Amino acid sequence: MILDLDWWVAAACLLIMAIGASVQATIGIGMGMLAAPVLGLADPAFLPATIMISVLPLSTGVAMRDWDAVNWEDVRTAFTGRVPGIAIGAVFVALTGPRAVAVVVALSVLTAVAASLTSFRFRTTRRNLRIAGVFSGVFGTAAGIGGPPMALTYQHETARVMRATLAVYFGFGSALSILALMLAGEVGRRQIELSLLLLPAVMAGLALSRPVIARLPESKVRATVLVLCTISSLALLVEAI
Repeated sequence: MILDLDWWVAAACLLIMAIGASVQATIGIGMGMLAAPVLGLADPAFLPATIMISVLPLSTGVAMRDWDAVNWEDVRTAFTGRVPGIAIGAVFVALTGPRAVAVVVALSVLTAVAASLTSFRFRTTRRNLRIAGVFSGVFGTAAGIGGPPMALTYQHETARVMRATLAVYFGFGSALSILALMLAGEVGRRQIELSLLLLPAVMAGLALSRPVIARLPESKVRATVLVLCTISSLALLVEAI
């Protein structure tokens, strides 16, 4: 047993986090979408605080690597929506249990997947960034998945700009969400221990993203993420219901 998890469950969590971190470090999103449903099945205590804590070192590493590509104006604009979204998300977590949070995780991911399969596209305007910031704050704080709203708004930017800008946005956003969850009493010793367990996998994913960026077509990465997210989210939804 590792932190009250069967060794093979812990190994599966580490593997999915490494894959998710590598995907996010490659295209800007993916770790929460991919890992949260699987982690939720392994232990509800993984959600949402452990995911948010794990985002911090990953976002820091990506931002440092692609620092010159960060669009700081977009980060500031999106944050005007992120702050109220965090408050709403923290209240939701405090008023509901792990089962409700798991449902939010699954439905959020499935909604993002469905939107990715349509022809509808958002433009990166100041208004859209603020709206995306609100939903990103709610989803990120309540379910550990704040990527889809921002990714949909940012999908027409180059991969490097998207990756770098979202890394800075998610880094600052995750720090605020963690603070809100702490105030709501949702971050304790268990969440810290699980975060430390996942840290090596997160850093391994960051390291693996360098050769992936150069060799793997982005379209194939996105398609793989959508398939895996759909399967894991449906499994989590069935478990929660």
